[in-house]
Amino acid sequence: MAATKRSRDEVTTEEKRPTEGDAAPMKKRKGFSVGPANLPDGTYRRKTQKIKSDLISKAKVKKAYAKVRAAELAAAPARPIYTNDEDAGEKEEPATLELHPDRVAMLNEPAPEPTPQSQRGDRRDANGRRARKPKPSAFSRELEIAEARRKEAAKRQEDRDFRQKNREAMARARRPDQQGKRKLGRESTVLLDRVQRMVGKA
Repeated sequence: MAATKRSRDEVTTEEKRPTEGDAAPMKKRKGFSVGPANLPDGTYRRKTQKIKSDLISKAKVKKAYAKVRAAELAAAPARPIYTNDEDAGEKEEPATLELHPDRVAMLNEPAPEPTPQSQRGDRRDANGRRARKPKPSAFSRELEIAEARRKEAAKRQEDRDFRQKNREAMARARRPDQQGKRKLGRESTVLLDRVQRMVGKA
């Protein structure tokens, strides 16, 4: 037959109270956690692990610093370092107007010659302040390209104008005069201008 359950009243006081000799079992300290415990292995888990390791290392450093500080304070002298000379029993020397020997030696030495500064360091304006470098323009390269294009366009236009004038001058020079003869003098000047221009380009 099955045993019946005991009632609460039947439990003795000895069973309720542990004896004084028995030590209570020590509770195991649970470590702290950062972030949720069920994170999958990945970016977020590694981030939380890094935060936790940083916190642990900082705590260790803090603990070590506290130990060193306590040791320094224990080794410190009982009397404060900065005390009045009268309290320590030392007499203060009277102030004199004589210069210290090192100071006298330094004053007697010849003044050192000023070292010439490099040309690079001499960027100073009229007031003696260092002149700032001009701030480079954000579009300096684009401006240079645009300027080069403008110059090329002006040169092409100049060439076109010269060729047009040369053509017109040559057409005028080739017209025959009243006797029906060609004007070779005029043709030669036009050809000479053309040759000079070609030589000047080269």
